[in-house]
Amino acid sequence: MVEQLREKDIVLSRKEAAAYLGVCNNTLTKMGIPCAKTGRRILYRQSALLNWLAKKEQQA
Repeated sequence: MVEQLREKDIVLSRKEAAAYLGVCNNTLTKMGIPCAKTGRRILYRQSALLNWLAKKEQQA
C-alpha cells in the first residue's frame, strides 16, 4: 500500500517546492526537508513538504 501511495505522489523541483511553500530556493535548502538528489536536480515529494509543515504546526 505504501508503494502505491508513493507512486502517485507528486514530485517537485526545488524551484517548484519553494514556490509551493512561498519561500526562496536558498531558504528551502536550509529548512531540512527530506529531498532526493539525482545528479544536479534536487527533488521534493509534495507529501514530504506537507508532513514537514504539519510537524512545524504541532510544535508551534
